Amino acid sequence: MKIEERKRAVELRGKGLTYPEIGKILGVGRGTLSYWLRSISYTPCQETLNRRRESSIRNGLKLRQRKIERVAKIKEEAKREINALSYEALKLLGTMAYWCEGSKSNDSLVKFTNSEETLIELMMKWFRLVCKVPEGKFRIHVRVHPDEDVDKIRRHWSKVTSVPLSQFYKTTIKVSESGGLRPNKLPYGIVSIAICDTNLFCHIKGWTEGLLKGVEKFSKE
Repeated sequence: MKIEERKRAVELRGKGLTYPEIGKILGVGRGTLSYWLRSISYTPCQETLNRRRESSIRNGLKLRQRKIERVAKIKEEAKREINALSYEALKLLGTMAYWCEGSKSNDSLVKFTNSEETLIELMMKWFRLVCKVPEGKFRIHVRVHPDEDVDKIRRHWSKVTSVPLSQFYKTTIKVSESGGLRPNKLPYGIVSIAICDTNLFCHIKGWTEGLLKGVEKFSKE
């Protein structure tokens, strides 16, 4: 009986079945199969390969879903750690953003340039609520590539900034150095918020220096 089972086990192994599959068919333990088949080379059959592939895909999808859920949970918990944005917080955020992305070379021109819609919205709130910039002083400058819809992009930034098109500078069409089209171009180009105001420039510079001094003092405590 054992001889027949062993022959059958060798035959099934030759067909590419796994130990668990052979054991289920013959009712033989894994230890016995390991002894019987120790010298038999193993090439998994197509059915086994398909099952492994499907199992790998299922496991990958489960891991991906767990990661999505974990990331979503972390983000929600982090959101709750931030209270409603106060005036002082907006002042600090805008000052730091300007220090990173704002123009500092011309003391009569305040200019902030970026391509991120959310950041431009934040800076417009900062200019309006913190800097108290009159609506008529805002100027918007857009830079795009030749193959882009200029009118559509201008309307987009007019909506984002709530600045009328009449206060937009002439759009700059930027040609790449290679002369070709950019494969990963920005969908709405790059936009600059410009305000000609020496006093405001000095205020922002003072806020920046005060912020950095405060951080330096904080780090020494």
